[in-house]
Amino acid sequence: TPAHASLLHVFHLREAARKTARAVPGGTARPVDRIGVIGAGIMGGGIAQLAAYRDVDVRMKDIRDDAIAGGLQHARELFDAAVSRRKLRPSEADRKMTRIRGGLDWHGFPTADLVVEAVVERLDVKRAVLTEAEGVLDDRAVLATNTSSLSVDAMAEALARPERFCGVHFFNPVHRMPLVEIVRGAATDLDTVATAHAFAVALGKVPVVCRDGPGFVVNRILGPYLNEAGHLLADGASVEAIDRVAVEFGMPMGPLRLMDEVGLDIARHAGDSMYAALGERLEPAAPLVALGETDRLGRKNGRGFYRYDKGREAGVDPDVLNALGEAVSRDGDAPDDGSIRERLVLSMVNEAARILEDRIVATAGELDLAMIMGSGFPPFRGGLLRFADAHHPRSLLEMLESLAAEVGARFEPAPTIRRLAAEDRGFYAAFGPGT
Repeated sequence: TPAHASLLHVFHLREAARKTARAVPGGTARPVDRIGVIGAGIMGGGIAQLAAYRDVDVRMKDIRDDAIAGGLQHARELFDAAVSRRKLRPSEADRKMTRIRGGLDWHGFPTADLVVEAVVERLDVKRAVLTEAEGVLDDRAVLATNTSSLSVDAMAEALARPERFCGVHFFNPVHRMPLVEIVRGAATDLDTVATAHAFAVALGKVPVVCRDGPGFVVNRILGPYLNEAGHLLADGASVEAIDRVAVEFGMPMGPLRLMDEVGLDIARHAGDSMYAALGERLEPAAPLVALGETDRLGRKNGRGFYRYDKGREAGVDPDVLNALGEAVSRDGDAPDDGSIRERLVLSMVNEAARILEDRIVATAGELDLAMIMGSGFPPFRGGLLRFADAHHPRSLLEMLESLAAEVGARFEPAPTIRRLAAEDRGFYAAFGPGT
């Protein structure tokens, strides 16, 4: 069946991505037995727990004792959950937990093979922390940032050994999300990339190597997708309809529910960053701007597009349209299910084409694997670009041109889509393993 063929395709993509020699030709991975984690928040604690789970020694650093205690507590809770699911015996969990140590100084970092920075998403703070860390590390150690939105190259400018620096972007929650984006900066050498890649594989993750660029792969594609959900709201589509259509397509949850899960404040910050980096096609939709001016934060304060009762989703908030005010159309015909699906999916396909143009990833398969493992794009469809290839490239071009004329220039077809239509080639033919 088509689903069988797609799932087999994804299996082969995943297996290929886990082979360091194939993913990073010319690079030699160094063994990683001890790591440092800078920042003991949810991400830092999650990274520390995952490494300890895989029997790697971890030293965690922060600037406050209560932060260290919180990071250790988060790791302990994850181990306890593994025990409750019978993944570990209590004695095993206790033994693995002893591999994590924490403190306010740099003790243990000089012997670390790899250090991951996971502090607040501010470039000035990260540059200062990374510069200080580099001063205490062994010359051969890999220094990495877990940033989801900031430039790896901009951070590298502050370092004396930028060739030993890269991005290692875990997705939240760390223990569940399979993807790790390994971000190679302009100065990063191949051995550093190979070491980070092999480390991600050793942690049981699926790494995808990419170049530095706004949002890297997954967040750059999700940016237009989430923003288009806002534009659909503005055109009169309901919260229920938008999220239902996305779930029926195969996404694990709808885009509006996803923003609630991420946090509406974080989603707004990420949207503003993408707008600044990519220009007018990412101008935030009016309903998302309006919601950002309220006190709604999503799940974490119980009110977003949905209501939450003791952390559990309790349906669409009936007051959310009032909160959006004049940003939402109440006149005319709302977009139907077909239009909703077309706009959501094509917003992703168009941005994916631009990512390939920018050579953020080398192949269509790598992009598809990143979207499946990082965003939950339905595996039975084989990936975003494999799904796009099921349509003739001229058909994609015609749909995008129609949308650009109907709803806005943000759907102006990417130059690659125009080229593929002219050449009568799909994404996998043009951006296969040999290209």
